[in-house]
Amino acid sequence: MIKIEEIYQNYIDDLGNQWKKDHPRDSRKYRASSSGMCARKIYIETWTDIEPTNPPTEKTFRIFRLGQIVHEDLQKAIIFDRKEKERSKEKENIYIKESFIEKFIEIPELNVRGFIDLVVKLSNDEVYVYDFKTIGSYPYKLKFGRIANRESNPSIHQELQLSTYAYAIKKEFGRCDGIYLIYYNKDTSMMKTIEVDMSYMDDAVNFWTSINQIHANPISNNYLPPFQDNVSPVREWECKYCKFKDYCESQF
Repeated sequence: MIKIEEIYQNYIDDLGNQWKKDHPRDSRKYRASSSGMCARKIYIETWTDIEPTNPPTEKTFRIFRLGQIVHEDLQKAIIFDRKEKERSKEKENIYIKESFIEKFIEIPELNVRGFIDLVVKLSNDEVYVYDFKTIGSYPYKLKFGRIANRESNPSIHQELQLSTYAYAIKKEFGRCDGIYLIYYNKDTSMMKTIEVDMSYMDDAVNFWTSINQIHANPISNNYLPPFQDNVSPVREWECKYCKFKDYCESQF
């Protein structure tokens, strides 16, 4: 009998290692994907060389892989659609002129970099930014279920992440006409598209400006931003899933 689970994990590990080679990371740059998250965690992963004390489990890596597969399919679908439209003799009045998959962005004045799932430029020169999110049935229900079942104070982490991307795209293209979160329920395969208000771009800039200020003057080599409501952490649940949880608690 062959060990399918072990084989699959080795495959996932290899994909992860290849991703790191193809997308080398400057450890002294903030990750756009950390938008709206805990200032302590962002400090540790950016300004220190500390290894995670609570790395993801093999099960978590498999969950991540499911999300990656959906991302890849959605991105391939966009490319397929564009090529089909190009081959068609009867083009639509407005069509995808260019598409950018996993587009690299950098915002020097905020010390932020990242990769955007999808940017499209239409034939009328409008530019749109998309971020794909795979979530389970419970968080999907909290976000889109009946009013009674929704969170009373939901996190805006995903909106800030998307808006950080949008800010960079607006600087590069000179415009950004719309930003969207595409949710995929991995338990039911239901999908929902949410247009995010462009005003979140100001919130994203304010967040990263604040992070730069909080991290500006470390008082020692062991410096960590202090615990502070709505800053470190922003949400209590962050600690449960943080890869630096044990290290952070040991410094408390």
